[in-house]
Amino acid sequence: MSKGNESDKLGIGDIISVIALVLLGIVVFFGMNFISLGDKIPSVIVAVLLTALMIVFVFLAAFAKSQNRNQDKWTIVKYIMLALFLLALIPSYIFSAKFSEIQFGKDEIVKKVDANVTAINKMFNNFSENCEQRANAYEIELKALYNHEEGKAKLAEMLGLNSVDDVNETAISQARESFIVGLKKDYQNLENEKNILVNNCADNFNNWNIMTVSQYATDLGNIQERFASELEKIYEDSKSDKEKDIPDFNATQFASSDNIATMFKSMPGFSVGGLLITLLLGFFGLIKFLTAPNPTVQEIKEGETSVITKSGGLILR
Repeated sequence: MSKGNESDKLGIGDIISVIALVLLGIVVFFGMNFISLGDKIPSVIVAVLLTALMIVFVFLAAFAKSQNRNQDKWTIVKYIMLALFLLALIPSYIFSAKFSEIQFGKDEIVKKVDANVTAINKMFNNFSENCEQRANAYEIELKALYNHEEGKAKLAEMLGLNSVDDVNETAISQARESFIVGLKKDYQNLENEKNILVNNCADNFNNWNIMTVSQYATDLGNIQERFASELEKIYEDSKSDKEKDIPDFNATQFASSDNIATMFKSMPGFSVGGLLITLLLGFFGLIKFLTAPNPTVQEIKEGETSVITKSGGLILR
């Protein structure tokens, strides 16, 4: 096999560098995916761009290092490529730090997710409890009328019955059920939405689905305020003149102060894990450059017949 064909083969240094930088690119993707709350397209673009640039910088630096002609010019190229590689490691560190912060802090995040889910469930449970109290109070009022002959006529009118003879315990129970259905008008759809969100959050966070947790962090971070607002509106709209002493309902009191979305999208602080990932993969990414040949050119005086150097290059004076 010719020497030229051997030089075209990928060496172990080439493979190590490419694998290390691709791994760093994957970490960058996950880090930005966390910060962008699951916006995968820009995350992929940034990760691919950074990875491609770092590979180009390392391979050009290695190529410049191995040149045995015009060494002064190639030395400048080499240092420029190394400087650009180091600059590319800065955003790589930022995203690696975010990846490290979220990935290695997932146990604490899951606890806060559970607290958010508990807060949401308390909103809905308190709404249902208040509706039950109102329905019970309404039923007591109906039964009070039912226990008096003069009240039965009013009760028949209230319930829309044809005559006083139709007023009985069954009619009162049915009136109670209709009343509570009216209180919970539009509630069922909201509760179904809540159940789907809570179940999906529990599945994805507890099983730590790294590709989707940031998306559910967005939903969970924004949904508490909306649920509280809509539950309070449903509660207020259901009030009527026929009720007395309606209990207050304040859904926002149950809201959790831990906003999961903010935890994901905030910029990371100093991270030992992120620094180690960047330095380790960055070092292995430089293996191509570190193992590249570094030929030297030896000057000879005029009159000397031959001087053999590692590169075979000669300079005559």
